[in-house]
Amino acid sequence: MSKIDQSTLTRLLGNSLQQEVESQQRMDATVARIIGSGPAVTDQYKIAPQPGHGPGMYQPRARATGQDLVSLFIPADSFDVLEYKDFQRARDQAISWLRSHRYQVEDAQKLCWGPSFELDSSPLAYRDDTGRAWYNCSIDTEQDYLRARVTASY
Repeated sequence: MSKIDQSTLTRLLGNSLQQEVESQQRMDATVARIIGSGPAVTDQYKIAPQPGHGPGMYQPRARATGQDLVSLFIPADSFDVLEYKDFQRARDQAISWLRSHRYQVEDAQKLCWGPSFELDSSPLAYRDDTGRAWYNCSIDTEQDYLRARVTASY
């Protein structure tokens, strides 16, 4: 009887060991596929464009509309338009960029060149001749941002 138990145990453990080996091979193949495709996986994540000049950058549109009043717009492709937080990040970067690049402001003779300026709140968004949507950096609430998205979609 112990011989039968021994052969039964060997057969059962053999099947179990074979299943473990196959499971481990599948897991090893998955890990190898993930590690081997590292650059392709990271390429999926697009680095958000930054304000400035050169590849991977965009030029914000800034125009003085009154004394120390600037209309500042960023393109919709500089952030994820579905995420208000991503818009806030891009907006803050554009405002920071403008503070150190005030010479980029069109009609800059209207500026007093002091340490601060106000943002013109009109319009919230628009589309240029090429169909590219631009969002106003004066947007500071999610409700205004949603209204701007509606405006930009037309």
